[in-house]
Amino acid sequence: MLISAHPDGQIIADAVTYFGVNSVAGSTSRGGSAAFRTMLKRLKDGDCVGITPDGPRGPAMTASIGIVNLARLARVPVLPITYATSRRRILATWDGFHLPWPFSRGVYLWGEPITIPDELDENGLELVRRLVEARMVEMAIEADRRVGHRSPRPLTAADLESTAPVAGE
Repeated sequence: MLISAHPDGQIIADAVTYFGVNSVAGSTSRGGSAAFRTMLKRLKDGDCVGITPDGPRGPAMTASIGIVNLARLARVPVLPITYATSRRRILATWDGFHLPWPFSRGVYLWGEPITIPDELDENGLELVRRLVEARMVEMAIEADRRVGHRSPRPLTAADLESTAPVAGE
């Protein structure tokens, strides 16, 4: 899992290690290119890599282009996954991080894999980025609904229209 190289990220990295999840330290401001190369190698070796798609600085619920570029170069699909819990505290962070309370009900959702065509120009990459973003937002809204929360940001018709299907989808 890609986790920030910031000291706060180390706390998260230590926590996920308890569950058998290895981490790669890096972000756009600290060690990003080395982390990108490490994740690319791991993907090409057949491993899975988890990335928070809105990056270390956001804006929240806006996918960065990095996940699309990584998947394209590794020739692997993006598998959108999200979760929600019934009882939580939403922290006053840029991303509104959800801290689940003990004994909460929870749900994980995963969507259909998003295949990234090999030959994409800048516009094509942007269309795929929007597709990843729209699917993630849609799934986050559904996960929240399933545990009894109102959605953080409703999808608009413009969100869906701006995400045209990509060749191979």
